[in-house]
Amino acid sequence: MDTYYESAPQLSEIQSFYNDTTIFLTGATGFMGNLILDKLIRTCSGVKKIYILIREKKGKTTEERFKQLFDDPVFEVMKKEQPNFLEKIHAVIGDCALPNLGIEEKYINILKDEVNIVIHSAATVRFDEQLRTAVNINIIALQDILKISQEIKNLKAFVHISTAYSNCAGREVVDEIFYKPPISGEKLSQVVNSLDDEYINRITPSLLGEWPNTYAMTKAIAEGEIVTHGKGLPIGVIRPSMIIATDTEPVPGWINNFYGPTGVVAATGIGLMRCMHADPNKTADIVPGDYVSNAVLACAWDIHNIWKENNFKDLTKADDSDKETFVPPIYNFVSSSVNPLTWREFSNLNKKYGCEVPSVKAISPILLRISKSKIEYTILCFLLHIIPGFIIDSLAKLTGRKPLLLDGYRKMHKFSDVISYFSLKSWKFNDNNTRSLVQKLSKLDQTLFSFDLNKLSWDEYFKKHVLGIRMYIIKDPLETLPEGRKRNQKSVTHINLFTVN
Repeated sequence: MDTYYESAPQLSEIQSFYNDTTIFLTGATGFMGNLILDKLIRTCSGVKKIYILIREKKGKTTEERFKQLFDDPVFEVMKKEQPNFLEKIHAVIGDCALPNLGIEEKYINILKDEVNIVIHSAATVRFDEQLRTAVNINIIALQDILKISQEIKNLKAFVHISTAYSNCAGREVVDEIFYKPPISGEKLSQVVNSLDDEYINRITPSLLGEWPNTYAMTKAIAEGEIVTHGKGLPIGVIRPSMIIATDTEPVPGWINNFYGPTGVVAATGIGLMRCMHADPNKTADIVPGDYVSNAVLACAWDIHNIWKENNFKDLTKADDSDKETFVPPIYNFVSSSVNPLTWREFSNLNKKYGCEVPSVKAISPILLRISKSKIEYTILCFLLHIIPGFIIDSLAKLTGRKPLLLDGYRKMHKFSDVISYFSLKSWKFNDNNTRSLVQKLSKLDQTLFSFDLNKLSWDEYFKKHVLGIRMYIIKDPLETLPEGRKRNQKSVTHINLFTVN
């Protein structure tokens, strides 16, 4: 894809926008951050510098994590196409869980002097995250980065990555507008800072109200902080739905986490998960990761253009009334509006291609039964998970091995309970801004930054999706395919993968 523009006489409009700019990217070590960083280096090679926020983690220093970041397969293409990539990427020591993102004052001053574009991808995406942690990372960190951005001397665009489900509580239709948050970030911060963790955990269900989890609620409140603290900035919000493996870039089917539908497919692929609490007729609103990263970069370009069209060329000369008139654009980025897929279709496509690449790590034949009935699902869990797990764990104890299955099932059932909120319901997401953005792109940019979900073939996609989970999540290389097929043939000949009610 990227070889196309290399031979072109001129840069595309989006490439020109990023040319000679300095970018501050948070969340670069996460799934979306990886994809955005890779895409910037490969496709926007004229970018001057990219600052990425990195914290110490699990005993590894920032320097160690920075070096290891580029060992991931997602960066292999980038390293071949742009061997001097390290000249442009610079680590900023920090932590979104700390005040001012844990960044030293001298680096904050550097960001204020040099940065042109801010892409805020950092977040804790765990649905069951402890409330204090979710508040600090998803809300307070955004407040802090907005305050820093208010003093950036030449800011062209700020993109905040939210989620389509930030405003799903109590609604069936979600528009591309700012909704009133349940509580301000300041007030919620005061609550969590005045209580100990034990008491916070006890009152969290009451604080959540209609919101399904701390992730969705804190993301909703974070959007409210943009209205409060982002006033006067060329800022916008993109709300992707459930993000899954890449379609084509930089490698097909790449994924590095178990969240959402990915965890379902991975657990089913190794024969561990056999039932799921979902409505097979409801929409599985999923979007490939590379489509999201392309959309994020296109959004920054569009936000800047909208800002210019509103004559906000020089923020220092804009008075308070001018700042009030700019409404940050919101982009709902979902598949349900243009290329919908049900959970039944999701399951059947995984069945279709899962049969072709069975893993040698599978502990039993693959079977998944989907039920929207809580009673039926509970009975299925007992029959298909608990009883087999108890038998196998008992045999493990008798032979001197460590029992693992029942503990694994407890974690899996907790995971299933968390995602059932999204697999038992459907929402209508209006996405006029996103569709309009697709039409604004030149033909070259539509090729370089492809994110038109209407052109995505789910059938072709799931070939890559299933294989990617096998390779990158289950860690089962292609070399074991013959053995996997042989074992699968012995285990079951006529089995219906992903059987659905």
